[in-house]
Amino acid sequence: MDWQKKADEIAQATGLPIRGMECSNVEWEPLLLEQERNGWELIYLAQNEDRAFLFLIQPDYWDRASRALLELYLTPAATSQPPQSIAEQLASWFQGLLDHPGTPPPRSVQQLTWREKRVIFLVERCRNESKWTWESVEPLLRDYIPDIHPTSLIIPLNPTHLLLIVPLSVIGTDGREDTLEWAYGLQELLACEVLDSFRVLVGPPFSSLTDAGRTFIELYHLSSALQRFRPSKMVAASWHYPLERWAAMLPDAVATGVLQAISSVRALPALSTEQKEALETLFAHQLNVSETARQLYIHRNTLLYRLDKITEATGLDPRHFPDAVLLQLHLLFGQN
Repeated sequence: MDWQKKADEIAQATGLPIRGMECSNVEWEPLLLEQERNGWELIYLAQNEDRAFLFLIQPDYWDRASRALLELYLTPAATSQPPQSIAEQLASWFQGLLDHPGTPPPRSVQQLTWREKRVIFLVERCRNESKWTWESVEPLLRDYIPDIHPTSLIIPLNPTHLLLIVPLSVIGTDGREDTLEWAYGLQELLACEVLDSFRVLVGPPFSSLTDAGRTFIELYHLSSALQRFRPSKMVAASWHYPLERWAAMLPDAVATGVLQAISSVRALPALSTEQKEALETLFAHQLNVSETARQLYIHRNTLLYRLDKITEATGLDPRHFPDAVLLQLHLLFGQN
């Protein structure tokens, strides 16, 4: 099939920008990245043993109805494999990693590399009863990413999770504070514009798909841990909450055994919501009393009073590291 001729026929019939390209399976990824830098978007990809066939469009000129008709028109020309975009192929691979962590990337995207490092964000919707879809949110995400970076990937995994992969230059630097600040901005944007509850998790920069896969698994496990132990935490990074991640991965029987062992050392009375909030904030800020008081919007002496009351009730002083460890384990396994 003459793919360029077919694209020319579509362009003449619709008056919309489209181009068809053919190259080897080794060449198509670099070719696509070059085209994306010039504002083109892959709408259709088909492959056989050694050749790749691409249709690309200028997305600003194609509305949703026109895109749907184009995809329907191109489908009969597929080879033995049903056509999938890069995002769709990556979505299938990322989801498969949860059951089979060692699975290599699909052959068609194994050569996917970037000239600069990327940062991966896991976006999670926290209320499943909402009616919107990731497709409706995608324009908002693309507006948030500078237009000079058309190679950013937006990858819906399922109705509750989406991956966003952006160039490091969008973030600024590879410092942890910069990536975390960008995650806070993204979470605030989604919460304000979509009027829904979102959790945004971020990992360290990476340069290969294998590293991206490992980071995704870490973020997914962190998401599960936060749902269970820190449901009010809406932004976090893969280097946060290691104890919660460990606790969430324990089988129920093991977790019960841990609680019984801790209780045999020191049985604790039930703590109030205010006391638990004080402890969790204190632990999150490395037992720094002044910073904890600031985060809780209370006077330092008020916090000290609350901690003294906890010590009276439990016999454990949360300002001392050994006692703090035991208290945090009680919170994880006893209070949840």
